[in-house]
Amino acid sequence: MKAKGGKQLILLAFVLVGFLSFNSASVEDGQQLANQYCGSCHLTPNPKSLTKYIWQLNVLPIMGRYLGVAYMGYDPYSNLNPQEAALLKEQHLYPDEPVIDEKAWQKLVSYYLDNAPASLPLDSARQERDRSLDQFTVSFVPLGKKIGSSVTAIAYDTAQQQLWVAEPDKLYRWNSKKGLTHNYDLVGTVVDIKFEKNRSLLTDVGTLLPSDLSTGTLFSLANDDLVPMKTQIHRPVYSMITDLNDDGQTEILCANYGHRSGSLSLYTKQKSTDSTYTETILFNSPGAVKFYVKDMNGDNRKDIVALFAQNQESIYIFYQTDNLKFSSKKVLQFEPQYGTSDFILLDYNHDGINDIAVVHGDNADYSYCLKPYHGLHLFLGDKNQAYTDAFFYPIYGATRLQADDFDQDGDIDFAISSFFPELTTLSAESFMYLENRNEKKFRFVAHVARTMVPIKSLTLEKADVDNDGDMDLILGQFAYSPVPVPPALQQAWNSVDYKLVILLNQHTD
Repeated sequence: MKAKGGKQLILLAFVLVGFLSFNSASVEDGQQLANQYCGSCHLTPNPKSLTKYIWQLNVLPIMGRYLGVAYMGYDPYSNLNPQEAALLKEQHLYPDEPVIDEKAWQKLVSYYLDNAPASLPLDSARQERDRSLDQFTVSFVPLGKKIGSSVTAIAYDTAQQQLWVAEPDKLYRWNSKKGLTHNYDLVGTVVDIKFEKNRSLLTDVGTLLPSDLSTGTLFSLANDDLVPMKTQIHRPVYSMITDLNDDGQTEILCANYGHRSGSLSLYTKQKSTDSTYTETILFNSPGAVKFYVKDMNGDNRKDIVALFAQNQESIYIFYQTDNLKFSSKKVLQFEPQYGTSDFILLDYNHDGINDIAVVHGDNADYSYCLKPYHGLHLFLGDKNQAYTDAFFYPIYGATRLQADDFDQDGDIDFAISSFFPELTTLSAESFMYLENRNEKKFRFVAHVARTMVPIKSLTLEKADVDNDGDMDLILGQFAYSPVPVPPALQQAWNSVDYKLVILLNQHTD
């Protein structure tokens, strides 16, 4: 019996070793395929970052179509109008034939489904971390008599000491002493406002909902006269009039977010008297969100630092090498499910070198769930524009970011809005103020505003709106939600009688 049992144990050991070797090889094969096929377009996503359910029903069908595979019956052209469907087919975003064989595709599917968790549980420890927002006083500002709010842009004109606020088909101007001073009717949805000496630049996205049609417009507003500068743009979300080559003639730089396609584009005129602009695409990719114009390498040329979301999820520096000629360098990249939403160039540690703060939290696409990797990341830069991950603060659905020494104690504090917070016990984290208590050790204390109806905002700006010498914060209520919301909460958002939530800084020395 002992001899027989020994043979059985040896056989079992061989079987177990063989199974483990096969399983390990299977995982390696799947990971290699993921790096080969997924990593060719974006950073390869970790299977553990999403649930099996989301991979199976949402993400893998999308992924498959980009490889020419019709998985789970997904049809990217369904529910599109004929014009948009024809445009997508013309662009050949989806291969007509599979670029991966069936066996390899099944290995790729198994790699994600076998290694994904059943759920991503709520981080309950977050319920104990927040303090009251005692440094700021919350003020609610109505603009007009309409109930409900859909604020899409906020900007503060320091010269006129006025806050400009946009909603679909509306534009308001407000002053802390005079209240509402202007109320414009517009045709369009302004999502970005920039001020120049004698005019304002308004960016009309065309449609807030995802679309591959180019219906956006850049407007100039001067003396209440609205003039289109550039039309038929693919969902522009951020623009700037700038003289990149310092020749005395300005250009327009524009982040065309798009949807499945998009671009970072430069619009130029041959002469200042020309009425039309010529487009030069600096980077052909969807998801352009925001940019800075700044000399990043000390060669006395203006460069561009730009954030791209969608499948790119990257920050690039476009170095100006010659007259309006650029070379690109990817300095940061994240997995596509991170939903990168906003970033800021700053000098966090006062060493004279640019650092980058970035928030991840867009949760409206194919992978809606509470994601533990959403939040604020701080990357410290060096003189060669290489960036090291120095600090992470987790915040579900982080969307917009501001940085400043709000309490005037010599270090950088952060303000973050979340459009996709956890809505049961953490709804107050739709706005968070991170007070810097130890700059070198990255110790922050989180403060939230516990309002009667939770703040829900796509916008977050800083300005000294009450002219008392410190920075205040302004959020615009936006009632619509693209993800499931408790009905009572949605009704409350639909019924608010204010459009702005202004956090007035009460800092005292």
